[in-house]
Amino acid sequence: MKNNKNFKKEKTLVKSVDQANTVLHMLLQNSKKNLESGISELLNKLKNPKLDLLLDRYPDLLQEYDLEELLAGSLEITDSKMQDVKTAGLLSCLQLLIHFCYELKENPNPADKRFDSLRYILKSITCCQFVHELLFLIIIELESDPELHEHIDLMTWFALVRLFLESVYSYFNSSDKNFKNTT
Repeated sequence: MKNNKNFKKEKTLVKSVDQANTVLHMLLQNSKKNLESGISELLNKLKNPKLDLLLDRYPDLLQEYDLEELLAGSLEITDSKMQDVKTAGLLSCLQLLIHFCYELKENPNPADKRFDSLRYILKSITCCQFVHELLFLIIIELESDPELHEHIDLMTWFALVRLFLESVYSYFNSSDKNFKNTT
């Protein structure tokens, strides 16, 4: 991910593991409506069919490249723009985080090896970078559309995703310190 020095260190909304647990519990009550549908809505508003193709290819790309490389936006993939590879990576990671956190409801032990892929994502991109890159995508979309009010749902979704991401990072970073990591 590019390092943008213009971003000031923002105050996090989620300040403790208890808060993270509460937020995750609330957001995962209806994750399909709140979180996953926002990904689809963003893809629809971006109107970029290449993103759908890249999302389908992402498992294969992960076999060939490290996630950090894919999220950096500097890889040249055949028939794809570098920004599209990065965008597909962000959205793919977000989909996986939602999926893994939904599984966490079934098995509340974050030290379980089943969550190694989730930890891989968390180590590949910081929460702050993740949030800023998603916000950048949404802002670009807002600027290109004269009807700003149509994007209120996306902005609301972004706020929920920010809470979700901060909660996941907070929960797992704290849990990794408290549980013996077997990776």
